[in-house]
Amino acid sequence: MSLAESFLKKVPQYTRNKRHLTSVLQHGTPRKWANLARLELERKAARVELKAHPYLMIIDPCNYCNLSCPLCPTGLNDLGRPQAMLSFAHFKKYFDAFSPYLFEAYMHNWGESLLNKQVYSMIDYAQKHNVGTNLSSNFVKLDSRDLDNIIDSGLEYLIVSLDGTSQESYKEYRIGGNYEVVVNNLSELIRRRNLRKKKTPVVEWQFIVMKQNEHQIGEAEVLSKKIGVDLMRFIPVGMPYEFQNRKEVADKWFPATVEGRVKSNHEEQQFGQAGKPGPCFYLYRSVVVNPDGGVSPCCIVYRKNRDFADLNVDSFDPMKIWNNEKYQSARSLYSSTIIPNRRTTVCDGCDIFERHPSKKLKAAPENNLVTIS
Repeated sequence: MSLAESFLKKVPQYTRNKRHLTSVLQHGTPRKWANLARLELERKAARVELKAHPYLMIIDPCNYCNLSCPLCPTGLNDLGRPQAMLSFAHFKKYFDAFSPYLFEAYMHNWGESLLNKQVYSMIDYAQKHNVGTNLSSNFVKLDSRDLDNIIDSGLEYLIVSLDGTSQESYKEYRIGGNYEVVVNNLSELIRRRNLRKKKTPVVEWQFIVMKQNEHQIGEAEVLSKKIGVDLMRFIPVGMPYEFQNRKEVADKWFPATVEGRVKSNHEEQQFGQAGKPGPCFYLYRSVVVNPDGGVSPCCIVYRKNRDFADLNVDSFDPMKIWNNEKYQSARSLYSSTIIPNRRTTVCDGCDIFERHPSKKLKAAPENNLVTIS
């Protein structure tokens, strides 16, 4: 089995377990560890109303991007949400409410985070509050100061998206990007980090395996060693949650010579990925905050009309949000619990996680779309 297939046959969220364990140990406190244990027990029991707090935050510094990737709602200008830059003041407001229980803050979601130059202050702030940080970037639009700022900010983990080993294959998906620029920026960052004898950021090269680049997997492994990245990680190609023409999209992008966890039927949202056992871990472990303060149920959902909450109020109780009507309605899909006046949410159309037998979809909505009242 190739290195790429060994990654594609795993649940993507579990291929960075070493990093997550490091964060739990490095940024843990007795209160955080007790909360983590309580939350995992509540998830295992499929509790609908939770006593424990989320211990991961996904917070998007901006939902603008310099590239036009054809399987990204931002790149397609189909995000369904106003584009915004998160201010440092708003970051602190959102972050402070949840930070006492956080191990990690994911400083990315639907945009190119390094376009927001306040992101370095956000990273520094989180690190000083004993919360580990990671960031994903296409690594195209940055200069020498950005490379130094990445190191100086204290960022613990950096994911660089680079899908191919030539401009020809890379540009098919990363429209507007420059392969040589990314390789040079990546190499220079690692050179500066090592020259300063810094251990962070740990650098991961993330390679989405697609039809136009699958023949370059071996070359990427060789190049990753030459550049000196800390982890070469291959991930399955996926498509936006609400894409309607899945078969057509999959035929164009899904690889043909490698296998995922299951044999692809070119209809699933993510290449070769079997359904994950429930309950959905996003609804228990992580709070997802957009630049406009909207709270999404997970990092897969992007439209504003799917939000579960809005943090743009004078003051808010994070646990009231965490247990509001929408969150409880969504969690009830994985429980035998019947909620009076249960709300229909975007989660009702999701087939990624296995539901409670009493809540199984008898006829899944076409293309996993649901109508939200």
